[in-house]
Amino acid sequence: MKKRTNEIKNLSQQLGDDGNHSYPDFDAMWMRIEAARNAQDKQKTSASSRTVPLFRGRRLAAVLSAAVFVLLATPVLAYISGKWDFNSLQGVESAIQHGFGQPINKKVTNSGVTFAIDTAVSDDNGTTLLYSLNTGDKQERKWTFDQFDFKDEKGNSIASLDLVQKMNMNWDKGYYWHNWDEESRTYNGFFETSWTVPGKEENVQLSARGLQAYDYVRVPIDLNPHKAEVQTFPIHDGGIEELKVQFMEGGQGQATLKYSVSYTDDSNFNIVGPQIVVKKGGEMVIRSGDKTTRTIEIGGHPEWGVQEGYSSDELLQGDNSFEFVYGVKGSHIEGEWNIGMFTLNKEKAIKASVTRELNIPIHTAQGDSILRKLIIRPTAIKLEVENKREFHEIPYRTVSLLVNGRKLEGWEMPLEYANTPLHGYRQAFTFPARHDLRLTADTPVELLLEREIEKIRYYKKPIKLTAITDEKKETIVNVEGYPVKVTYYTKNGDLYVENESENLKFSGVTQTYMKQGDKRIFGKVLFYQWEENWLDWENSNKYVNVYRGFKGNETEIYLFEFYIRHWDRDLKIKLQ
Repeated sequence: MKKRTNEIKNLSQQLGDDGNHSYPDFDAMWMRIEAARNAQDKQKTSASSRTVPLFRGRRLAAVLSAAVFVLLATPVLAYISGKWDFNSLQGVESAIQHGFGQPINKKVTNSGVTFAIDTAVSDDNGTTLLYSLNTGDKQERKWTFDQFDFKDEKGNSIASLDLVQKMNMNWDKGYYWHNWDEESRTYNGFFETSWTVPGKEENVQLSARGLQAYDYVRVPIDLNPHKAEVQTFPIHDGGIEELKVQFMEGGQGQATLKYSVSYTDDSNFNIVGPQIVVKKGGEMVIRSGDKTTRTIEIGGHPEWGVQEGYSSDELLQGDNSFEFVYGVKGSHIEGEWNIGMFTLNKEKAIKASVTRELNIPIHTAQGDSILRKLIIRPTAIKLEVENKREFHEIPYRTVSLLVNGRKLEGWEMPLEYANTPLHGYRQAFTFPARHDLRLTADTPVELLLEREIEKIRYYKKPIKLTAITDEKKETIVNVEGYPVKVTYYTKNGDLYVENESENLKFSGVTQTYMKQGDKRIFGKVLFYQWEENWLDWENSNKYVNVYRGFKGNETEIYLFEFYIRHWDRDLKIKLQ
């Protein structure tokens, strides 16, 4: 199927995440995906890996076979794969490919806009609705509903989203997003909620009210990529006051593009995220590094901040051009789109599902944990882990499953953290299913834990700071065998304390504190300041704390929490 022009497609990739999303959006979905992907380390090491056969003779394969989870070929809904972008929902795509998608085919037209529910996927991992929105647009805009309501048969709310809730990222309630399809000139999207049909079947209702458009504005900006100082551009449009940009050399052929956007009206702050687009010869320059988006504080005022990694050769070319892309509020369409009642059925998903009690003990640098359950559903495989120590987690940077030698990348589900009755800490990891992967009675399944991280909290040895003045002073201290440079000074009556180490196995200390009797006085963490490089957790370890209104010329600083990065420690556990 023909898609957008390369320029627009690449622009969309820049304005979204690493994947091929087809609209510039910084709403909640992007933050979720960015966090999930940033949590997965792309640098694979040749570290030693020890295999621990902890299953003790119990075979998961027999249970899988009994649960009829050997997936056979089923008709593929090719038109869905062509129109909907499943880049961030591979498990949903896999379920549809294997016959677990349920046709809904209900639509309603009001005020010239057609809203349609095409397909549903429901299992014990949650519920996803595939929908389309035809607004009559000739080119892409951003549309948000004023109100989006998903209810059960009795009218009880399952998920109710308005603009404020969408901005606040209420994942427990659900969320939606849609992509622009150039050929059909419609928006094809997903509504996701963690809610699941309590039995085999449930009647539900869906309605939406009001549509607000946001139009994209593209403004050329005259940036000098060889200028190290902050470059400022007045905007005075779309509620944006000005744009600040800075280029930073990162070493090893990498460079960083940093920018912040200040607002006079932040009502569309999280609706259409602003973005700088880098072009060379009219074509988009694709970033090669990670992207971070945060609310930052500069000069005491909150601003929208972005950091993006590029190849130095690509970013710092003298013949590059730059565009600033942002959104302005457009037209509003009144009306209600009431899909009405329809039935969700997950009987097929239940038959193809299994929960396996594992109870496999493991030991890590953070203490003992137990692999409690492996939960297999059409959309994803979940692993539940109970950690013996309160508020401690499995201390590994990446957690994956090896299924028949194929790696399933996973991430942690933050909403499923819970204290257990034994005061341990429960974690849940999810691994989206893949349509090209089949589980059989003989399929080997392993858990792969990579790049161990040792957490140390409330370090008891204080660091003495003496002769504190406006002049910067340095002291080198030994922390768990690692040299840590502490730089301290006062500015405008505030005490600044920096810490970093030449050894990147030491993570740096995000938070420090002073003691005042039994009370801890924590410093204010400065993550993103123009005068400092933004932190790349994998390749940097510098942090800055500020103690406002500091009095005196000496004090003791304590380290609240830091990590030792044991990148050479991996653990492989046979689940079958």
